[in-house]
Amino acid sequence: MRKTTNTVALALALLFFAISAFAEQPTREFKGSFEPANNGERLLSLLVSLTDPESMELRMDQQPDNDGNIRDFSIFIKGASIGGFRVEKIAIESSFLELNRPSEWRTGERDSLKVRNVLRSNVELVALEKDINAALTSYAGGDWRRISVDLKRGIVSARGNYRSGSLDILAEVSTKLEIRQGKQIWLKDTAIKINHDDQTDVIQKELEKIQPVVDIGQFPFPVTLAVLNVDEQKLVFSTRTLPKPVKGIFYRYVRGS
Repeated sequence: MRKTTNTVALALALLFFAISAFAEQPTREFKGSFEPANNGERLLSLLVSLTDPESMELRMDQQPDNDGNIRDFSIFIKGASIGGFRVEKIAIESSFLELNRPSEWRTGERDSLKVRNVLRSNVELVALEKDINAALTSYAGGDWRRISVDLKRGIVSARGNYRSGSLDILAEVSTKLEIRQGKQIWLKDTAIKINHDDQTDVIQKELEKIQPVVDIGQFPFPVTLAVLNVDEQKLVFSTRTLPKPVKGIFYRYVRGS
């Protein structure tokens, strides 16, 4: 009886030790610039250099090995800067991710990070109306003035003034968006007015030339978009299953002042 009791106690002790060891995976917080000490921190440093985020949470079941393999991976980015455009949220969760070798990663060089293979990925992207308008204000130039976007439930509206010499035009566009083939975003039911006069039929062929307006076929993570939501504040694209944080190593980064 004593031997059985000791065996059970030992098994419980080992189980408790295993659970505790898993629960106490390394957790580190970073702020501003830092010197990476391992492959996981090198990946964090590279992703930070490519997105300049306000904050980033990177989780992995284990450190990337020297061939760039990670079994479970998730990243949640807030306030990324992509080409000067602020993205409110970028979230990715992947399984059996195969990157190129960490020795090939170069801080600030987008092409130095390559996704060789991945079994599955879930993605969510969120863009705010205020950030879209801030980007338009920055990029508007030449003869265009007062360009703005107004998001409504299911509808994207935009307007802007074009002035050149004696020509003064107010252009207004209203459109819905739809996902096609899980990879492309197309304009749908688009209406265009020039100085309040409907000109949709006149420039229909020109509209067709810019379709699709977004194509993620070359996105390094193989995803199939299934959800597209527009409301008064934001535009959301995602896979049917939303990304979730994986268990394991946890790195959190916050942009320095």
